[in-house]
Amino acid sequence: MSTENIDEKRSWSSRFSFLRTKRAIATLTFLVVASVVLIALGATHVLQPNTGNSASGGGNDGSSESNGDTLDSNEQSSDTNTTADGITTASSNWKPANSSSIADGTPLRIMSLGASLVRGEFSTGDIGFRKTMRDELIALNAPVNMVGSQRFGDMLDNDLEAYGGNRVDQIHEHATHIVPQLQPNVFLIQVGTNNVLQNRDVDKAGEHMEAFIDYLLAISNRSTVIFSTCLTNTVANCEPRILDVNQQYRELIKKYDSKPVLLAEMHPSEGFPDRPQAADIGPDGTHPTDFGYGLMGHIFTKSIQEADRKGYLRWPVENGLERDGEVGRAEETATTSELPPSTSTINSHTQTKAAITTGSAR
Repeated sequence: MSTENIDEKRSWSSRFSFLRTKRAIATLTFLVVASVVLIALGATHVLQPNTGNSASGGGNDGSSESNGDTLDSNEQSSDTNTTADGITTASSNWKPANSSSIADGTPLRIMSLGASLVRGEFSTGDIGFRKTMRDELIALNAPVNMVGSQRFGDMLDNDLEAYGGNRVDQIHEHATHIVPQLQPNVFLIQVGTNNVLQNRDVDKAGEHMEAFIDYLLAISNRSTVIFSTCLTNTVANCEPRILDVNQQYRELIKKYDSKPVLLAEMHPSEGFPDRPQAADIGPDGTHPTDFGYGLMGHIFTKSIQEADRKGYLRWPVENGLERDGEVGRAEETATTSELPPSTSTINSHTQTKAAITTGSAR
């Protein structure tokens, strides 16, 4: 091979080496620039994975439950959502497993807990808010069974768990004797006024209510808890303490993110329409007139509808209880007698509605 050809080949080889080196430098420069850009975007949160709930509504299969359960307890929001009807929940979009709705025919096994305001004392027929609420739920095609160890008021389905003069911790104690047997899927709590009237544990009402709610959710784990603020009170010097208890309850609801708990606003101070006013309270300064009780019933109905809308309502435990609390009841005027709760028995009226332990009515 001639010297000229060898020189020519060396020349072309040098050119290719130069081009390869230039291309490598260009590629390396591009990768460095791209890396710098990506790091900058990540630092400014422009590029972040979407960790939000892609299906905020969720479904009845409870598929969105993990959205609430996977939140770190220190990162959960303390904000609340309040509807135009004065119903407050924590801000989570969480839904429990096995959730359903009134429209789907979920039986509502409702236990009303509290004191004389829940019993409906001083109302016509001693029905208080319960008949108004029950009638409204029936009109929504909801199967309703009111449950409890007590019967009170001139209505067939008049079971409840309420005792005159009870404070928050006292009705909690009563509940421990009956809730495990009946397993309600809806609890309605209206209590706290006696803490004020007796001037006892007023500053602990919220703390005691929290322990009460936590117990109910744990022992009846398909349940939704609706607790309410206290009504306005015209007894001398009581209203400031009523406002104190109510504020404790409004702060408490913030703790129940990812829990089926709602606060029903009963007091007019928050500006919501159709709350019992001072003019709707009877002469004793504490118990409402019939009209005031009717407003309470409507508020509780709205609260149950809100629980439905949020997907909180779950099918109750099958334990022999009727879906309709009037089934099997004779056409009678309900009695006003009370029997003390027992850890081993339920009163005969309640046992007529369900065979809880033996499988047959007594």
